[in-house]
Amino acid sequence: MLTMTTDDVTGLVELTVDGRIDRADFERVVAELERLLETHKQLNVVEVIRNFEGIDPALWWQDVKWSFGHIHRFARAAVVTDSGWIGPVARALGALMPSEIRTFPLDRLEEARRWAAERR
Repeated sequence: MLTMTTDDVTGLVELTVDGRIDRADFERVVAELERLLETHKQLNVVEVIRNFEGIDPALWWQDVKWSFGHIHRFARAAVVTDSGWIGPVARALGALMPSEIRTFPLDRLEEARRWAAERR
């Protein structure tokens, strides 16, 4: 399951992954991000990954294409998880991205939100 909350004024987006990401979740989130990008030059994101049970490979490829097509529109991304492999992967990808990416454990979610909300 993929859920999303937004602050239309600041452009802060919070995504929560808890389970498997299906097509309906993916399409709903992309539509909402597209709507926000109409009124914001850049967005900041908090991605809370509680439990990631996978994504259909076709959706994964769509996500990669969409994300790289819009990568310059994201200023900051806080990745919040206790999953052992996600943090190192996020940090490695962050070194290659124009966005500022930082990882946080779940017990520091509020700190991640504050950090992501700061404008770059």
